[in-house]
Amino acid sequence: MAEPRITDINGIGPKTAEGLATLGIDSVKTLAAAPVELISTLPGFFASRAQRLKQAAAELLGPTKKSAPVQKTTTKTATAKKKADQAKRAAAKKTAEAKKRAAAKKKAGAKKAADKKAAAKEKPKKKKAKAKAAEKKAAAKARVKKAERKTVEKRKAAKKKANAKKTAEKEKLKKAKSKEKADKKKVAAKKKAAKRKASAKKQTAKKKKK
Repeated sequence: MAEPRITDINGIGPKTAEGLATLGIDSVKTLAAAPVELISTLPGFFASRAQRLKQAAAELLGPTKKSAPVQKTTTKTATAKKKADQAKRAAAKKTAEAKKRAAAKKKAGAKKAADKKAAAKEKPKKKKAKAKAAEKKAAAKARVKKAERKTVEKRKAAKKKANAKKTAEKEKLKKAKSKEKADKKKVAAKKKAAKRKASAKKQTAKKKKK
């Protein structure tokens, strides 16, 4: 009966077989006889997996075949291996977290730099906008002052016009009074002249009668 091949063992494919071959394990018999520590040196292998493969190789050879006794890891070795695996995983986790923090820090730094660049870019715009706002404010203030001046000027003009009108009315009233007084004098003079004329006429008539 032909000896079973190493790939007949469940869990060993062509790639795993190639890896085992690099350690000098190229048959079921050599696998059953190999130390667990040696098998565990392969990437992705732990003591538990190495032990299972050794056990499977021994079972495949059967009781009639002479094979090297399967080495059993002691509790102390298994515990040490377990601790080593835990430390390895913890170290890998720590490294991953450190990389994550470094990436986050790098990202934050890049964002900060981008924000700073954007702020520097926006600064002239803000300065320009501020100057424009100040210019608008000054223009608005000038317009208000101009409007105030116009209002003052209008008030002055209105007051001057009112004063002129009042003066004209006073002059008109004064002239009217002067005219009225003159008219009264004229009427009085006419009456006086008429009275003198009538008196003279009367005297003339008396003289003619004598």
